[in-house]
Amino acid sequence: MATLDVSHPQYAAIKDDLDQMRDCYAGSRAVKDHGTDYLPATRSMLIDGGPNLDREPGKSAYQAYKTRAIFPDLVGNAARTLSGLAFKDPSFYELPAGMEDILRSATLEGESLATLHRRIIEQVLLYGRFGVAMDVPDGEGLPYFVSYGARSVINWDANQVARGRVNPLNFVVTAEEVFRRGSNSDYDWEIENLYRSFELRDGVYTTWSEEAERATEPFTPSYRGRTLDFVPFTIIGAQDLMAEPGPIPLLAVSESALAIYRGEADLRQTLHLTAQDTLVLVGVGDGTEDDDDQPVRVGAGAVIKLPPDGSASFIGVTGEGLTEQRLVLSDDYKMAASEGARLLENTAAQTESGEALKVRIAAKTTTLATVALTASAGLEQALRGMALWMGLNPDEVKV
Repeated sequence: MATLDVSHPQYAAIKDDLDQMRDCYAGSRAVKDHGTDYLPATRSMLIDGGPNLDREPGKSAYQAYKTRAIFPDLVGNAARTLSGLAFKDPSFYELPAGMEDILRSATLEGESLATLHRRIIEQVLLYGRFGVAMDVPDGEGLPYFVSYGARSVINWDANQVARGRVNPLNFVVTAEEVFRRGSNSDYDWEIENLYRSFELRDGVYTTWSEEAERATEPFTPSYRGRTLDFVPFTIIGAQDLMAEPGPIPLLAVSESALAIYRGEADLRQTLHLTAQDTLVLVGVGDGTEDDDDQPVRVGAGAVIKLPPDGSASFIGVTGEGLTEQRLVLSDDYKMAASEGARLLENTAAQTESGEALKVRIAAKTTTLATVALTASAGLEQALRGMALWMGLNPDEVKV
């Protein structure tokens, strides 16, 4: 049996973007924990701290540089605001009579269908795709949905002819980090990688999993004796329901947030240096007869005694670039705001010629309206698959 920890080449191509979106959404602490990945050290810091910043004084200098920087929560705010706007009017769900309980409890955790719907939209805004799988409980309970974020959907094959089928997937592989109670005591926890394959074998839906190099035997899930001739897994993108990764709507906002973070670090470094003038004493250097080997104090109440030919003065950074740095940061904030606002544009509602509309759609990426419509279509497809498994009429499903 093949190992499941292999990823699709297209997944590998977007993995860095997905990781960046995860960190930017998690906020300042997560971004700063990645150190120089998002905030490069200055040349002097590297000279003083080595390539890994593991020596003093470069190590402390970089830590202070990073601590003073502000990372703005633009990605989280945009995701919450836009998903809220998508649900400013209620969504409507029509289901066959035998599926009405799904409205109240659509997932194993008991999420309502509307809550799952909202989470799909937020996740697609953040990562450009979201996976919804269907599973069945032990016994006679209703089937339910299992959610998989974009970083969990690592491999797939969608080479079947889609026409007349629920979806064209031959297989999907997911990867998750799961917490298991530790082996040392009842109270410690260990993280293990869990892989699961959803696939067609001889035209029948089959699944199996692999964890800690232990694989289960493939088995065929059934609901009241019914098996499936399709993979009950729906991949919902920002523009379509294709398995191939598409655009990430909020990626440009994350890029702006990181640009602001780096600009804030430079600005606050400059502000710090302009407020920290260096005291220079002439004629009382180390080892001279006038050096009394006492610490020099500055500020109100301090006294500095100098010989007749000695002198003292402050030198420091002039701060001539502060205005330019502030202007650049202001422009970065405006750019971030415009990227979020761009998702509110509905190009289809503009009065334009067909050719002009094509140009605008090609120039712009995904709008919030497109994300909302695609999420509804994906949820409807998943619900129709569930209706088929339950022996109900899928044409009665409408989202």
